Amino acid sequence: MNVLVINCGSSSLKYQLIDLETEKNLVAGNISRIGMEGTEHAHEAAGAKKKEPAKAADHLEAVGLVLKEVIEDEGVPIRKVSELGAVAHRVGHGGEKYHGPVIIDDEVKTEIKRLIPLMPLHHPAMLAGIEACQKALPEVPHVAVFDTAFHGTIPEEAAVYGLPYELYKKGIRKFGFHGNSHEYVAAKAAEFLETPLHRLNIITCHLGNGCSVCAIERGRSIDTSMGFGPLPGLIMGTRVGDLDPGVIRYLMDSEGLTIAQVDDILNKKSGLLGLSGKSPDMREVLDAAEAGDARALLAIKVFCYRVKFYIGAYTAAMGGADAIVFTGGIGQNSRG
Repeated sequence: MNVLVINCGSSSLKYQLIDLETEKNLVAGNISRIGMEGTEHAHEAAGAKKKEPAKAADHLEAVGLVLKEVIEDEGVPIRKVSELGAVAHRVGHGGEKYHGPVIIDDEVKTEIKRLIPLMPLHHPAMLAGIEACQKALPEVPHVAVFDTAFHGTIPEEAAVYGLPYELYKKGIRKFGFHGNSHEYVAAKAAEFLETPLHRLNIITCHLGNGCSVCAIERGRSIDTSMGFGPLPGLIMGTRVGDLDPGVIRYLMDSEGLTIAQVDDILNKKSGLLGLSGKSPDMREVLDAAEAGDARALLAIKVFCYRVKFYIGAYTAAMGGADAIVFTGGIGQNSRG
């Protein structure tokens, strides 16, 4: 069965066509700057790559470009959209309701919409992608795969914050994210080690623009560095990571900032960008550090310290680790 995988951002749409029987990636691509000038469509199939200007005023037009490319590409074994077995959509937050993939219906879309306050940068775009794909492919089943689902096994003692218990019962707890990535690379590590996953303790480090570490004990997530939302934990491209909450009140009082302005600082102006003053991209921060920029070097040291801190904590939590896995743009491509 061929499955089209969709990952929508606010102005981007990443996609892959996967043959589930062979687990072969048949097509991959990315449409960037949707609804903006300079829209680009990068596409790869059968080893051939191309990048060209495109026109996509919204996600529906972007989906149309994807389907046209997938069907017309000579290296793809389908010639009409009805031959697609399913469309799988990455969704950021499943809340406490969804702990595995589900067929998308109106109830699922309503829940995704209800969780927008927890994922304000992600869920609106993901919903737009789902609705665009459903409109273009009404007869094909659409499945939501949640970033939080893998972390549904985190025990209460790791998931509960030290707040009044009534707030926990209302859903204020650690959810964790990047679950699809952590689950996948842990399984691949077990294959590489030729050992069943249920016999291993693995620490997975997803290091990209967004970053998180996960403690996987015998195949089950028992803790992760992100929490109620995707802000805490590691230093990220523009996100602050762990922070004393007292800083929020202090900034509001001392700098005269609103909560929205503080939220903008924590999510969009912090992390590697805020520390280095150069870029949220680790490659550019490394270049600056090698050129002698002290702030860039500090940003790298803070980033690495926080990763080391969580690896140590999760090694202790599991009583040891059989493997440490690095993935994501930084984790996979770093010199080490």
